[in-house]
Amino acid sequence: MRRHLENSKGFTLIEIISVILILGIIAAVAVPNFDRSGIAVANWAATIKSDIRYAQELAMSRNPASASPVTISFSPGGSYSIVDPSGVFTDVLRQLDGTDTSIVNNISISFNRFGEATQFGTVQISSGGITQNIIVEQYTGRVTIS
Repeated sequence: MRRHLENSKGFTLIEIISVILILGIIAAVAVPNFDRSGIAVANWAATIKSDIRYAQELAMSRNPASASPVTISFSPGGSYSIVDPSGVFTDVLRQLDGTDTSIVNNISISFNRFGEATQFGTVQISSGGITQNIIVEQYTGRVTIS
């Protein structure tokens, strides 16, 4: 029996629990130090891209009800709104709250009843030194993030 115990190899339960406990303490200290601003910027960029596409589809869905364009206006700091001047749809207002993400430039993007971008350009958002550009192309209204 004694020879069997001397030749056994492996870890004891106490050693395994001790390692897991130490890794848990290290993780608890290290995780809050990660910079999450890149994630916030990417999430807001995707949300803004979706809202721009929504404004374009909104303009096309009421064809030919109104000749006035649907506009999405961005304000420096952290808010933007989608306005339907014909009043067919309820206006939308969004705030970039809960993060330090902000809109850098003041720009308006408009779509006519055919979904063409009559006003276009680049919306810049930034957080923690990371900047994302949401580009709306002329005529097609294609939206890309870079």
